[in-house]
Amino acid sequence: MARLLIVFIVIAAVAAIAPWLIDEKGYVLIAFGQWTVEGSIVSFTILTALALFLGYLIYSLVRYGWGSYRNLRHGFFARAKERKQAVLEQAIWALINDDMEQLQHTLSKGKVEDHWQDFALAMRAKASLRQDKPDLALNLLDELSDTNRAKPAALWLESHSDAEVLATLRQQCNRKKATSQQLNLYAQVLLRLRKYSEFAELVPRLVKSQSLNEYQWDWALRQYFQGADKTQLDKRQSELPKHIREAAHTHYLRAVVRIGDIASVTDALKKLLKRGEYSQLLSILSEIEQGDVEALQKALQQELKKQPDEAEMLLCLAYLAQSQGEHDLASRIFDKVLAQQQTLPHPQRAMRSYRATQQAEKALLVLDHS
Repeated sequence: MARLLIVFIVIAAVAAIAPWLIDEKGYVLIAFGQWTVEGSIVSFTILTALALFLGYLIYSLVRYGWGSYRNLRHGFFARAKERKQAVLEQAIWALINDDMEQLQHTLSKGKVEDHWQDFALAMRAKASLRQDKPDLALNLLDELSDTNRAKPAALWLESHSDAEVLATLRQQCNRKKATSQQLNLYAQVLLRLRKYSEFAELVPRLVKSQSLNEYQWDWALRQYFQGADKTQLDKRQSELPKHIREAAHTHYLRAVVRIGDIASVTDALKKLLKRGEYSQLLSILSEIEQGDVEALQKALQQELKKQPDEAEMLLCLAYLAQSQGEHDLASRIFDKVLAQQQTLPHPQRAMRSYRATQQAEKALLVLDHS
């Protein structure tokens, strides 16, 4: 802008001086409709220069004022954001230190960012329950957004009696127009209260309403197959609708392996091996702690002859060795896998074998890369 102004001034100065140099003052005539303006070149040059200067001055003042406003506005909101962040940090530290009185005081007096509001309400509800104020906790939970209302299921249960919560949710969800949030909360409550048959009956509605995301389904099915013997696991698996049963099969196999009855599902695991579904097989065997693994071990060894460097199959073999207390063999297998890749899908298992064989440095290396 300044350069453009200088160019105009130079042009105006030349236009003003030129008539004197040739001894001709000259004149300027501007006509607009019935109006005419007449004057000397000098006067119009001066007026033009003044107009340009005035325009530049106004532009500079407006620019300065806008910049000052933006800085002031940014500073105000930045300080407000810092205060909200400080309130959230103080609340989290109070929660970590189990200081519920300080937590309640901090969040009731201060504000947090909008996207943290539900977390603040849930923390205040938790503090209220610890202070034996269930009515206040219920009021706070009622303020949660529809998106997050079902997530603090444990707090809902703690603020009511189990029977009261279950009866209320059962009544709400028996209606055809039950919301996905209500169904989500009902599913969580059923699982926490170990009402597995009712959960199995609810599953088709959960699928149809898309009440659970992938992570929530993973949690729900893990809870569904938790803490049961083989007979109970078979019963729970059979109670699921057929199309859901297939999707839940991995969780069922994982639960059976977890209780040490791997021999009863060896054939199913061999099918995964033959189909090349190594990732799924690995996720199932990551749960193993004991059991008869000889048949599956031989099948893995046969497949490894075809693909001796297949990392996921090697890790499966290492987990089987661990379950039999063969940590030396497991450690050597982990060494081979770590020579191919720096990270492991279940680092705690490798660390266990390295610690058992007094290889603390390797255990720390696995921890650093996990």
